[in-house]
Amino acid sequence: MHILIVAESFPSPGHPYRGAFIGEQVKRLLDHVERITVLSPTTYVPRFVKVSRAARQASLPARYEFVKDRCEVLFPRYLKAPGDMCLWLTIAQWRRIVSKTVGDLVTDGSLSLIHASKGGLGSWAAIHAARQYGLPCVVTYQGTEVHTDFVRQQKEWKLSRDSFRLADLNVFVSRPLEHILKSSLQPRGRCLVMLRGVDLQTFCPPERETVRRPIVLFVGRVTEAKGIFDLLDAWREVIARGVGAELWIVGPNHTDARFLQALESGGLTKSVKVLGPLPLGEVSDLMRGAQVLCLPSHGEGTPNCVMEAMACGLPVVATEVGGIPDIVEPDRTGLLVPKGDSPKLADALAALLADSDRRARMGEAAYAYAQEHFDARRTARRLVELYRELISASRDANNAQVGVGAK
Repeated sequence: MHILIVAESFPSPGHPYRGAFIGEQVKRLLDHVERITVLSPTTYVPRFVKVSRAARQASLPARYEFVKDRCEVLFPRYLKAPGDMCLWLTIAQWRRIVSKTVGDLVTDGSLSLIHASKGGLGSWAAIHAARQYGLPCVVTYQGTEVHTDFVRQQKEWKLSRDSFRLADLNVFVSRPLEHILKSSLQPRGRCLVMLRGVDLQTFCPPERETVRRPIVLFVGRVTEAKGIFDLLDAWREVIARGVGAELWIVGPNHTDARFLQALESGGLTKSVKVLGPLPLGEVSDLMRGAQVLCLPSHGEGTPNCVMEAMACGLPVVATEVGGIPDIVEPDRTGLLVPKGDSPKLADALAALLADSDRRARMGEAAYAYAQEHFDARRTARRLVELYRELISASRDANNAQVGVGAK
């Protein structure tokens, strides 16, 4: 079985944190399939553009082996206008790139199925290529493309709409994502909710609970959408109450200088530690040493960091958005607060930091839930079973068409 994964971002040797969760899923899938090719188009930027996010993307290699002889990653270039200008040109380039790649792999004689890791540009181009070459296509919806683009009808919303209608299988990382699309549209293919899961060997509790320190951990992109400024407002209140704890921030800063300025102006530099993006192994070590994970997002699918924290036996304080209420049970595995409500966020953090017995009970319940529901290896096995069903059905349909044509 040879699968083509179409991804808007994927790890590379120089940028190991881009799409890291997709990279982890590919590793799990390779336990069950012979070969995977990853296609992740990236923007072309002239050499004289030195300092920009786009320029960093342009430094990606044209291709490299993610797993030797088993998984090749391709980063073809395309031209992109600033922001959403000339979206039609971007769409046309993605479609050409994906169709050419699929055509080459079909000529090779091995490609079995296409899986787009996110709704939007990639899924739309993948579905058109799949239909052109008679292959089944799977689309996974992560959150932003539904909560933001589709619901608010911004930029790529029509691409997500058409992808949902035409895919052979639509996979959602939370029930709310499925509900939003199914309540508006009628899909042709099958729909199901499937958590990505996490590596339960990497993310697991500490051997001794006493090693945990008074640290609240935030893991994710440092953006307004992740609620980072709500968290800083809440943390200022927590510190004002005399709680002796620290807030550690893990993840890339996408706010330019606003986040660091907010730390300075709020007088929080002594109690907040900014670590930047870290490898998964180091993130798991931090989760085993902290007392609480906090994710005050304004919108989510089912965030990896919450699943990872629960697998480490770490209670969670988060907002009641997206798929978070599906996995965090209030007062059992964590505490949920309304998005944007910094006072309630401060109350929840202060309450957990002050009650070690409550944290221990929640941590044990979170770990038990993770063991039952978050095994990434189990998810990969199930996904490959679905691949096989789709491939078999596609071959039967193609053979039937050939038989009809022969008559």
